Amino acid sequence: MAVIDFKCAECNHEFFEIVTLSDRDKVKCPKCGSKNIKQVFSGTSYIKGGGSTKSGGGCGGRCGTCGGCH
Repeated sequence: MAVIDFKCAECNHEFFEIVTLSDRDKVKCPKCGSKNIKQVFSGTSYIKGGGSTKSGGGCGGRCGTCGGCH
């Protein structure tokens, strides 16, 4: 599952959905019902696992120890 940001091309409503990547093509605008939506890349990072988010992830901001999450 992923949190994906969308923007409707019909009414310009911005929203997010929690969907599987294979189901993101089935998402409709909750405001007008249009399927003419585009994925918006907000620059937000999502971290898998139980790492600390205070300093940027499970590595504590030391990306050399975990492969990078920032």
